[in-house]
Amino acid sequence: MTPAERQEALEIREANAALLTAKLERDRLALESDITASAAASKAASAISRALEADAVKRTKALEGECAQLEEKLAKLKAEIGKATVGAQAAGLARTDEEVTADKAAVAAARAQLATERAAFDGERSSFERESAAFQARHKAETQSLAELRTKLGAIRNEIESSVKVREAEVHKKEVYLDGERNKLQAAADSLMRAESQFSEQRAKMESQMASLAAKEAMYEERHRQLQENMKHFVKA
Repeated sequence: MTPAERQEALEIREANAALLTAKLERDRLALESDITASAAASKAASAISRALEADAVKRTKALEGECAQLEEKLAKLKAEIGKATVGAQAAGLARTDEEVTADKAAVAAARAQLATERAAFDGERSSFERESAAFQARHKAETQSLAELRTKLGAIRNEIESSVKVREAEVHKKEVYLDGERNKLQAAADSLMRAESQFSEQRAKMESQMASLAAKEAMYEERHRQLQENMKHFVKA
């Protein structure tokens, strides 16, 4: 594999790692948003529960006050009936059956109203207890879900951190390797430049030597020509 191919493979791996990191970051943000929403819902549910409890306490006190008032009225009615009976007996007056029946009916009506209001109060209390139990169950489930989301977020965060560490180690390893390859290529280039410089020097020397040889050859040719001319003159003489 050439350095260019290794560099391209490294860039592809870094791009894939960046995409994975971005996806994990999106998942982490989504989980954090879910956790925030769950926490807000839990707070709202707690506020609603406190409001319901306060309202229930208020209504309970109001119903208890009404029951106390009805019992007080019933006691007063019984006392008035007793006083009227005693007064009538003391005065020697005989009460009619209709009056006795009316008094008994009034007492029965008061008792029935009291029983009805007590039953309504008990029903409201039971309804509130059921609502409170259902709310506590929902709150417990939401708390459990929030804890699970936090656990998932921690796992994803650890995965992101470990992935980033592994990617950083790989990138550092590739950088070290590429630096070594780059140094080798630079050393080879330097060696090639030195060889080219030496070759240029040798070529300049050879050209100088060839120029010197050409000058010598021209000088020899001139001497040879002069020698031939001298020989011709000698032959003629």
